[in-house]
Amino acid sequence: MQLGNPARSFGSGARRLAALAVALALLAASCGGGANDKGTIVFADLNWQSSEIQTRIAAYIVENGYGYPTELISGRTILLFQGMEQGDVHVTMEVWLPSEQSDWDRALAEGTVVHAGQTLRDNWQGFVIPQHIKDEHPGLVSVLDLPEYAHLFATAASHGKARFVNCVEGWACALINERKIDAYGLRDIVHIVDPGSEVAAAIELRVAEERREAWFGYAWSPSVATADFDLYLLEEPPYSDECWETDVACAYPVATVAIGAHSSLPERAPEVMTFLGAWDYSSATHHDLIRWMAERNASIEEAVDYFLRTRRDVWSAFVPYDVAERVDAALVAEG
Repeated sequence: MQLGNPARSFGSGARRLAALAVALALLAASCGGGANDKGTIVFADLNWQSSEIQTRIAAYIVENGYGYPTELISGRTILLFQGMEQGDVHVTMEVWLPSEQSDWDRALAEGTVVHAGQTLRDNWQGFVIPQHIKDEHPGLVSVLDLPEYAHLFATAASHGKARFVNCVEGWACALINERKIDAYGLRDIVHIVDPGSEVAAAIELRVAEERREAWFGYAWSPSVATADFDLYLLEEPPYSDECWETDVACAYPVATVAIGAHSSLPERAPEVMTFLGAWDYSSATHHDLIRWMAERNASIEEAVDYFLRTRRDVWSAFVPYDVAERVDAALVAEG
């Protein structure tokens, strides 16, 4: 697994020499010990930015620190979860609960997946509008106020209805949001739009913000939208388990973002399971990385490379000392 090579500083000269020494030792060991007999670990490459970045960071550490070949398979939530159940995917870095709760509980009960860890503990999600729209219309507080304000979000293409930018089709939250709209009795006044991708939704929101236009949609933290824009989270009735198990006419809870693994992984790669159990990547960390990317028009690969080189204080806490040294050596070897 290779990363980009943007301009950066790695550390002291002594640190470089030590890392190079580790790299040479690893090379010598590999030459004398024959082919790597560790099986490939396949990661689900879910199509939103926080997952894309976490997946690449974790895969880089697994490959270069633990010595397992890695592979990334791109796709959407439902299909990749099925792939994990079947053993075609071994690790999914973001399983959002309760959005995927029923599938998750069933797979755990059937013994096809295991709970490997947790990430993004400081998250939120829900229906949002720009803060400046809320300031201009102080009566718009809750989703239940939308019938009175639907005209603010109407466009020519929405035929007089409030245009609602949903989750990307294929994500679990897309179906949940449709159920919410039905449960709140908003179907006749809301026109649901699939943005196609997280990036497309963020670009649309950016244009609306630059023009000071109204925008109504779903957002979650961490994401491009919540890093860049001042958004108001519309109130909903308080979350309850009973509500979520029936019509979902209530607020999203703070999600548990689980790290899932196929049930074969604990036996064949117990050290990787320990690594995933120690994982602790925060929304605040991700927002900092998003802003760094925006300032430099950087790619996902460049952001991962930057994180590994500059936030050793974060990722090295997830691994033993020797694993961190091997990751350092791999980064030095890449230049």
